[in-house]
Amino acid sequence: MIPYTTERRPDTGVTNVTLGIWLFLASEVMLFGALFSAYALLRTSAASWPSGRDVLNLPIGWANTLVLILMTTSIWRARGASLAGVRRWLAIGSLLALVFLVLKSIDYSTEIRHGIVPSLNTFVAMYFTLTGLHALHVIGGLIANLWAAIGARAAGDALTAGRVHALSLYWMFVDAVWLVIFVLLYLS
Repeated sequence: MIPYTTERRPDTGVTNVTLGIWLFLASEVMLFGALFSAYALLRTSAASWPSGRDVLNLPIGWANTLVLILMTTSIWRARGASLAGVRRWLAIGSLLALVFLVLKSIDYSTEIRHGIVPSLNTFVAMYFTLTGLHALHVIGGLIANLWAAIGARAAGDALTAGRVHALSLYWMFVDAVWLVIFVLLYLS
């Protein structure tokens, strides 16, 4: 078992939490990289491919992009903040994550009502796969935000700073994945 410490490790030069989040993000890069590779292979081998602008709700996609950027900004603001500030910024970030999920739910329900379901074609199947997996990552980040905010007082400043640092890296990754999804699916 690797102890949770706030000191930098002599063998890596980083804290255990930083090393752990980078290893986790590396595995997430492989997961989404495989899905983006599948998307590229399916798209290039398809006889025809619909334009996301014609199929998807572009205004909700833009709104979700803005919400995620604001959400990640709030998590970055929590870095170096006082305990009360950390809790406030994490709460704001969590609220924005919920807004993203509500918008995505509205988007999904509208699409399903209009017959845009995964069985319609490969484009729509990839859309639901990529955005659904991304939404699960937003839910996971929301849970982590709440865990860090609720436990901030008991954990103390040093452990909370490590948690917020890890969260900020995680949310940057979630934003980067969303931007790739948005460009590939909504703007193509």
